[in-house]
Amino acid sequence: MNSYILRFFSYHQPRRIRVIESLLTNRLTVSNLFWGQRYGLLPWLGAARQLQRTEYDAVIKALADEQLITIDDEQQARLTVKGVQWQEAEQPYQPHFLDWYWLTNTNQFGQRLLLGMQVVSEYAYHNAKYAPVTVGYGHMLAVKRWFRQANHRQLAAAVYRDLDQLTTGLASVDQRLAVFLVDGLVGHDLPAWTNNQLAERLRLSQADMLALNHDLLLGVAAYCQHVPGPLQDLLGPLLNAGPLSKSTAVTLELYRQGAALEQIAARRRLKLSTVREHLLEVAILCPEQLDWNQLLPPAKRAALAKQYPDPDVTSWHFNSDEQDAGKAFFDYRLFQILRGREHHD
Repeated sequence: MNSYILRFFSYHQPRRIRVIESLLTNRLTVSNLFWGQRYGLLPWLGAARQLQRTEYDAVIKALADEQLITIDDEQQARLTVKGVQWQEAEQPYQPHFLDWYWLTNTNQFGQRLLLGMQVVSEYAYHNAKYAPVTVGYGHMLAVKRWFRQANHRQLAAAVYRDLDQLTTGLASVDQRLAVFLVDGLVGHDLPAWTNNQLAERLRLSQADMLALNHDLLLGVAAYCQHVPGPLQDLLGPLLNAGPLSKSTAVTLELYRQGAALEQIAARRRLKLSTVREHLLEVAILCPEQLDWNQLLPPAKRAALAKQYPDPDVTSWHFNSDEQDAGKAFFDYRLFQILRGREHHD
C-alpha cells in the first residue's frame, strides 16, 4: 500500500493529503474534484473505495518517516528526491482504461462479475451443490434474477463467446489484463488464483496489482457498455450513464432549458448553494455542456482576470468584498476552473 499511495504524489507540485484520500475513496465534493483535476488525478476517482482513514494515515506517516515525502504545515505533501528515485525504481503499472473512471463502482462491479461467472461455470457442469463466493446480498439477488431470465440452453456458450471476445480485446491492450481476468475467476473445481500467485506470475508488485485490478474492471465495464450479450445483461445495471450525478444532471437540464439558478433551487427544493455546486461539478467534469459566455460573461471574466492575474490557479486565494459572498465565490471558482483548463491546454 505504501508504494500504491506514493504514486499519487509529485516532486514538483505539493498535493493535499486529504484530497488524495478523498479521490481514492470517492468522496465527491466540488473542492475534491477541483483539486483532483489540478493534480491530474481525477481519473483515479474511486480507485480504492475500501481504503480506511486509519490505514491511509499510517501509510502517509510511513512514507514521511522513510523520507519519501515531506509534509508542510498546510498538510500538503510532495515527493523528496528519494521518493522520486523510489518511484522510478518501482516503474508502476500504467493503467489503460482510466478514462472510464466514472463508468462504475469497480468494487461492486467485481463482486457481481465473480459470482455470475461462477454460477454459469457450475451450471455448465450440472452442479447445483457448491459454495458461492461471498458477495453482497444485493448482488446475489441480481445474479439469481439474471440467471432465471437467461436462455439456459445457450447461456454457457453465450458467456464463453462473450469472455473470449472480451479477453481477446484485453490481451490486445495488455496481455496481463486478460491473464488477471481469467485466472481470477472462480469456476467448477477451479478456485481463483490468489493475488500473491497472480502477482508472481505477472511479475508485478502488490501495489501494481491494486492498480491493475481497478483498471481491468473499468475495461470490462467499457466492454459491457458497448457489446450486447450476457455480460451486458448481468453487469449493465451497474453502469452509470455519464460522469455527473443524477441530481446534477437534473439541474443541468433545467439550466440548459433557460431556468435561472434561483428558479432551479425553488423548483427542486434545494439550497441555492447546492445548485451552484451542481454547475461547478459540470464545469469540472463536462465543461463542454455549459454555455460559458452565459454562465460567466466576458465582462465578469475581465474583472476577475485583473483580480487574479497569476496563470497558476492553484496559488489563488479567494478575496471579495461583494455583498453576496456565495455568488462571488461561485464566479471565482468558475473562473479558476476555466483558467486552469486554458493554462493546461
